[in-house]
Amino acid sequence: MKHGNRLSKRLSPNLSPNLSKCLTMGLSSLLAMSLLACSPAAVKDHSEQPSPTGHPTDHPTDHPGDHPGDHPANQKELVKGDDIANASHAATKTSAPYNQRALDENLLFNLLAGEFSGVRGEMESAINYYAAAAALSDDPGVITRAAYIALYAGKYRQAIELSDRWLALKLPPEKSIERIRIISYLHLEHFEQSVEMIETMLMDDKKINHKAVASITHLLIKEASPQFARQLVQRLDNNHPKEPFILLLLAKFEANLGEFEGALKHVNELIDVDENLADAYLIKAQIYAGLKKEELAIASIATAVEKRPQDTRLRLQYGRMLVQMKLFEQALVHFEILQKSMPNDENVLLSLGLLSIETDNNAQAKEYLQELLDNGYHNQQAHYYLGRIQQNDDEIMAAIANYDQVLSGDYWLDARLRASGLLAKSGQPEAALKRLELLNRQDSSDNTRIQVFLAKGEVLRSESRHKEAYSLYNNALRLSPENTDLLYARALTAEKLDMLDVAESDLRMVIMHEPENASALNALGYTLADRTERLNEAQEYILKAAQLLPDDPAILDSLGWVHYRLGQYKEAIKWLSKAFEQLQDAEIAAHLGEALWMDGQIQKAKDIWGQGKKLHGNQTVLRDTIDRLKK
Repeated sequence: MKHGNRLSKRLSPNLSPNLSKCLTMGLSSLLAMSLLACSPAAVKDHSEQPSPTGHPTDHPTDHPGDHPGDHPANQKELVKGDDIANASHAATKTSAPYNQRALDENLLFNLLAGEFSGVRGEMESAINYYAAAAALSDDPGVITRAAYIALYAGKYRQAIELSDRWLALKLPPEKSIERIRIISYLHLEHFEQSVEMIETMLMDDKKINHKAVASITHLLIKEASPQFARQLVQRLDNNHPKEPFILLLLAKFEANLGEFEGALKHVNELIDVDENLADAYLIKAQIYAGLKKEELAIASIATAVEKRPQDTRLRLQYGRMLVQMKLFEQALVHFEILQKSMPNDENVLLSLGLLSIETDNNAQAKEYLQELLDNGYHNQQAHYYLGRIQQNDDEIMAAIANYDQVLSGDYWLDARLRASGLLAKSGQPEAALKRLELLNRQDSSDNTRIQVFLAKGEVLRSESRHKEAYSLYNNALRLSPENTDLLYARALTAEKLDMLDVAESDLRMVIMHEPENASALNALGYTLADRTERLNEAQEYILKAAQLLPDDPAILDSLGWVHYRLGQYKEAIKWLSKAFEQLQDAEIAAHLGEALWMDGQIQKAKDIWGQGKKLHGNQTVLRDTIDRLKK
């Protein structure tokens, strides 16, 4: 094994790991065989040009259509790892004739040259050397190994030719050779040969062998293009009409190809043959989903679950389909049933947690997600969403702890940004800024750098460090001059610094790039309404924003405020009241109270301000409003 281990380190990076294993394992066997069987006199100097009869030519001929890229089926794990090990073992086991006599010089040369070529990543040479060895030998191990290597390299025609030698020598039937042939025929899309071999696998004493069904299904899905697989199964259906397995497989391939009408016809035929076959209703549900007939899809899979209520796989599919259709409450019921039979299953607990969030039951979601983590699963999605719930509940340190457990993946950056924001909120802005700076060292991509700029700016703005934030956004915009998020953030900061020309210019730039950016339309409208006398223009922008997001409390507040600035107090109260109903916020309370005050409703104004003092939001605006009006 030392030879194999050392040589495997020299493998070409382009060489398949499975093939590398195949070659290095075989090399160990062949080296052992050669040491046992060859006398020193038998091994001559091979520096001379190889004999044309025993060795491959310098320019091997490629076979058209051999490459795996010729159709969508890829060649990963075309033969299982165990098969390779068995083939290598067979090569050693069946080599007894070698061990009992000196190996033929040419045969030994081709075997060793083939192995060394493979180790060096020279696959064309490896295949041709081994093909030459198989031509010189009647040993099953050599022929099998040569065919395997050709198969792994995607040389399907050559794999068939090598397996033909097995048949020509009338060697006993061997499953590995049959497997090589059927895989090669499928990739080359040789129709009649493929049908013949599948029929051989399928039939046992003139009856369908139902134990072979799963193997055939797996083989077709893995090794054949979807179109070719459907053609093959269509022929099987012609040969064996009304056979449930074949009808099911045919409907499945047709559905996968988007041939929904044909698939529906065949699945209905299947149900006529066996109305209790739950898989038929599952396929039917998938067909209806493809046809956008969601109610029929749900009804079909519900029938399948009804026929096999204990089948967790079916119920899981049902639950997922309900989620896809955004029927979250119904999905939750089925995942709760699944939990009874799969109480500690990671995916079930996660699904229950996420569905509870979707159905506005954060307390229940919290329990499911915590249970998942308590069971020892380090599920980063669970940590992320548990952090979101805790953040919403103002459990700041607990939320940060969960965000810090998100170490990679899609949620990593957002979790880190949220943790930093919470740290700033807890009164530690410098610690938050240091955390954010570390993110750029972990990921220096442009997207991460921009997100970090935005987050740092948010921290600075929350601390009223507007000049620092403005300088930060200027630096960021040098990296990405037309980034609308950065322009929007700089505009809000510029307004705080009384740089209204910059604020207006940046917001107009955002709207030019994104005409339906409701936040930018609203910000520009509110700025004009609050800081200028261009009230009609301001109202136009705010109304456009309201058309895009009619229930957004910030936009409703702006709409009320522009009416207030126009002196339309009744209309202002109407819109500001709607905003306050949507979002209990101190700044909205300040605006609503001011409109009530100016309308003569003094006590109502005081009541609203009293509520506002207990709320989140801009308390400074509220205090300033009360002080200004009570003077």
